[in-house]
Parts: sequence; structure tokens; C-alpha cells
Amino acid sequence: MYVLGDFQPSELKYQSNYLQILSDTRIAEHFSYLISGIESAEKWVCTNFPNFQSTLTYFFMSGTGPSPFNATLGDIYLKVGHYNPVSHDREIVQHAIIHEMTHIYLRNQIGFKIRQDEFGIRKFFDEGFAQYCGFQSINACKRKLAHADACSSVVVKRNPRNLIDRINSWQRTVFKEKHYPMYQASFSFIGYLEEAIGFYDLLQLFRNANGESSFPDVIQRKTGAVFTELLKSWIDQLDEPGELSEEEFFQITKSARVSNTCLQVGYQSMYPLYPVKNILVLNESGEQLEVAITRSKRYQKTGEFNIFPGNCKTLSLTIVFDDHIQKVEINDGV
Repeated sequence: MYVLGDFQPSELKYQSNYLQILSDTRIAEHFSYLISGIESAEKWVCTNFPNFQSTLTYFFMSGTGPSPFNATLGDIYLKVGHYNPVSHDREIVQHAIIHEMTHIYLRNQIGFKIRQDEFGIRKFFDEGFAQYCGFQSINACKRKLAHADACSSVVVKRNPRNLIDRINSWQRTVFKEKHYPMYQASFSFIGYLEEAIGFYDLLQLFRNANGESSFPDVIQRKTGAVFTELLKSWIDQLDEPGELSEEEFFQITKSARVSNTCLQVGYQSMYPLYPVKNILVLNESGEQLEVAITRSKRYQKTGEFNIFPGNCKTLSLTIVFDDHIQKVEINDGV
């Protein structure tokens, strides 16, 4: 286990009724801060996950990713060595803790299984619900849902048919086309569905979707609508991209082609950004373009990221941080 995770245990640890957290010696200085206040998130779990029992262990490790890693739905490795002792980073880490705990609850307590023949649609619900619970537990759901709604408005609402393909090819989208806001879309959708049917009915939907049941059938019985109809209703109620409120908190400091296919953009922001999640880039046809950044440079207020625009002359950038939104255009790389 330690070899797999390159874990160097320190004497620091946290223990509760739901989890224990072990610290790597290389990030011990961050450990106490990143978990400070975690008790309130666990209280949310206690209230909303009846009779939940867990002996989950989190390993806080040095490094930048992948994070988290819970392939066995047992011990969970969170690479937190790149985070700083600031409230934004603490919020991200504690969200990840409850997000993964939600997966454990759905699997082990509710019996919700990710069946291979329905992987995409089940994963869409599974990850959206984990996002929802993680942000609810740290009292950040309203802000983060505004972010998810805005990202869905900019990308999904422009091309709703593409979402079904993305859901059906979940693995390819999440691991190879990371710039597509799949997690934001799933979170936005679950937020919409929770408001429509309520939290406990949503939990009951997961309970009813055991390993043998057809998940689309369970959804229809519980909501009275087929999945595609629910998606359409959710998308229809999203704001039009042009109606999103705007403010100025982001500035491009440089823009230059570094190759025939790659445009490098420097930025300065009032808020820490992760360009893959916070900066959405569209070409002249409204198609979303790939955005890339070095993992260790995530969540910085200044930095550089790459866009792959092809031959496009005009790019439209939408920058979203929580409920803050700004739009910027780049013309001919200037």
C-alpha cells in the first residue's frame, strides 16, 4: 500500500467515527490547516446519510495527482502536496473527502452499483450526486452550483445533443478530453433534480437502482419522465450564455503562438483558477476547444495555459469562478 502510493507516514493523523486521515511527512505543515473544521462536514454526513458506517482511511500525500484515487473503494489517496494553507484550497480538499465518502455510502450502504452496460448514465448520476454532497457538506453548494450552471450554459446548452455522446463515452471524456465540463454538467443536473424531487427521494432513486434493475426504468418510475426528457428540462431552464452576468476579475497578460497548433496565454486573476475547469474556450463556430495546464500550476491567481485553436482567428473565453463570470475575446492571438 505504501509502495503503491509512495506514502511516507508522519505521526500526524485525524480520527473520527467516519474516517481517519494519515499525513505524509512531506506535507505535514499543510495537514492541520487543510483538515481544520472537517467536523462540520462530518456532521452533515451524519445528518443526511442515516446509519452510515465507515472505516475509511485517507492518505494525504505529496504530489500533484491523480487525486483522488479510490479504485478499490477502500483506502483513498489524496495528493495534496501542491495545495497552500489558504481557505480556497482547504475547501477543495474537504469537498474531495466528502465526495469520496459519498461514493462509499452509495456503494456500501445504498447498494448502488456502476453496471458496465449502463456505465455512462449511472456515472453521470453518481458523480453529480457526490459533487452535490461534497459542496453541501462544506456550505459551498450555492456558489459551486452557480459555477456548474454557468459552465453548462456555455458548453452544454449550445450543443445539447453532444452531451448524450459524452455521457455514453464517460471514460474517454473525463480522462482524455478533460476540458469538457462533464463534472460541472452532472452536478448542475443533480442540483436541478434535487430541487424537483427532494434530497431523500433522490437518495431513494439510488436505493432502487440496485445491480439488477434498469437504471433508466428506475429514473422514469421515480420522476415520471425518461432520462432524455429530464436532460432537456434541465438544459431548457439554464440561462442563455449571452444572459450570464459579467464582471471584471480576469486579465490576459500575454497571448502568443508557440506552434502552429498551440496558443499560449498568460493571465492574472483576482481568484485562483484552474483553466481546465474555470476557463472555457469556444471557437468562431461555438465549438469548445482544448485547454491545458501543468497540474502543479492549478488554482493560481497568475499563470499560463495553452489553447489549441487550429486555424481559428477569434476565440471566445468565458471565465467562471463560483458565481463570478467574465467573457474575453482573443483575436489573431493578440
